[in-house]
Amino acid sequence: MSRHSVGRRIAREIIKEDRQRSTGRRIQREAAARPESERIETPYGAFWMSPIEAKLYEAMRQEGLSPAPQYRIEAYYVDFAFPDLKVAVEADGVAYHSGERAQRDRRRDNFLRSRGWTVKRFYGTTIHDRAANCAYVVKRELQDRQRQASERAQREEAVRRERREAIVRPFRGIACLLRREKKG
Repeated sequence: MSRHSVGRRIAREIIKEDRQRSTGRRIQREAAARPESERIETPYGAFWMSPIEAKLYEAMRQEGLSPAPQYRIEAYYVDFAFPDLKVAVEADGVAYHSGERAQRDRRRDNFLRSRGWTVKRFYGTTIHDRAANCAYVVKRELQDRQRQASERAQREEAVRRERREAIVRPFRGIACLLRREKKG
């Protein structure tokens, strides 16, 4: 690979990263321009949120959760994310359930699922009426993902132990034979 092609690849990555940051700033500017939006302080900084996002965020905080707001996953942003467990949470208002927007959301959800993410979507009316229930659903999903990750780690550790034992077993046999010869 030539220096020029490496340089071009690096330049493309820098441009891509800049576009993605620019998209994040645009999303926040648009949110700030809406009169009903609220600026919410989070452990990740201050973010502008719609009323349903703010209500869902507060409900998740009440459940002891700490979602990352406006989290970027490759080329997409999700309302809230739990990146360690790959769970994305979306708060959808009325405008986001029709036509082209619904299609884009389906494409994005499929993309995220193909990358191992679980996407939880809640309608604005559901959040407005039962935000605590939505937060509980998210908490249960996170607990399930944690349990699955723990079980997977235990299975992987058992396989590692079996492999290690399979490698060591013949050497133990040889050591045992050598001890017998030494005694005899």
